[in-house]
Amino acid sequence: MKIALFSETYLPQINGVATHIKTLKEGLETLGHRVLVVTADPKAAGHYVEHGILHCPAAELKDLYGYGMAASYSPERMRFIKEFSPDIAHVHTEFGIGSTGLETARELRIPLIYTLHTMWDEYLHYIASPTLFPAVRRLVYAYIRYFAKQADAIIGPSEKVQKFLDTCGAGRKVNMIANAVEFDRFSPEQADRTVTARLRCVYGLSPDNLVICFCGRLAREKSVDVLIDYFAVCQRADERIRLMIIGDGPELAELKSRVRLLGLTDAVIFTGAVPHDSVREVYACCDLYATASRSEVNSISMLEAMAMGLPVLYIKDEANAGQVTDGVNGYIFRNAEELCAAVFHYRDRSEAEKQQLRSSTRLSVCCANQINMAGHVEAVYISQIKRKAAIRKEIGKGGGPDGNA
Repeated sequence: MKIALFSETYLPQINGVATHIKTLKEGLETLGHRVLVVTADPKAAGHYVEHGILHCPAAELKDLYGYGMAASYSPERMRFIKEFSPDIAHVHTEFGIGSTGLETARELRIPLIYTLHTMWDEYLHYIASPTLFPAVRRLVYAYIRYFAKQADAIIGPSEKVQKFLDTCGAGRKVNMIANAVEFDRFSPEQADRTVTARLRCVYGLSPDNLVICFCGRLAREKSVDVLIDYFAVCQRADERIRLMIIGDGPELAELKSRVRLLGLTDAVIFTGAVPHDSVREVYACCDLYATASRSEVNSISMLEAMAMGLPVLYIKDEANAGQVTDGVNGYIFRNAEELCAAVFHYRDRSEAEKQQLRSSTRLSVCCANQINMAGHVEAVYISQIKRKAAIRKEIGKGGGPDGNA
């Protein structure tokens, strides 16, 4: 099968969508398929294909995850895609490149698969002032509803996607396929101990520090400010605790200012952006992973930390229930007091108990590997190809018109 994956973002950009597509591409190729990634590239002077990636010229959107915004249609881009002759168009973002995927499916009469990664009503602050949020939210819902109705099948990493589409009024059923993690690579045994020891020195960590980390883009929807505020309560009770914030983003300066005001300069470590290939060794410096964000769908950074054996401190989020189970792969908290109680409960466990929790945390994501994810996605592709073939057969017999499921 030949599969075209469409996304505004891809490597070397560091974000969950880019990592997901890399993992899916490699999984599909392992299953024997050919994959072309069509992506926006602000550095590209023209369209070109390299290593299975179709780079498309684009304007850079610095405030929105460093995405590039490409034109919705380009004859040159379509020429490259038609030369590849895909059997499936799989769209992962909804803008310029996403529209190209939609048009590709229409022109080539192939199934359109749509994976919804982002709850866009959580990102309105990038495009409008608060007074305009109600009107802009209605526009977002209308656009997502339109986009979803064009797809032959929709994939989502968690139940939150189904709830979001229901809110948009899309009237579509979502195929739930969780995100994958490179389980073998994100392994404590694979971490370079020499590099990890050097990093601990760079970050000023001592053996008696208990290190909590967060990894992601430092933006409003990630609620890192909330995590810092909650951490401050814990740190006042135990000065040995450290918070490591891995990543960069538009809120970095404001978060650093918040840390200074709270008197936490020596307790909070900002690593800046870390290449994806180096995150494993940074995680190996840490004891726990924490997130206070309710905008996540199925965080790949969190899955990678869990694969490294880091139990998760997870803010209660009913829409993502089940991703973390108390005492099995982490702790659920609702406020600063519950976060601190979880941290101290972990701190006071014996080393054998900590190791057992680390092992069960890693075990909880062992099936979330790229081959399993690719196999589930492949099954969606095959079912839609068969469906399209059946419809064409019916049309050939004088049956009804082609349409979406």
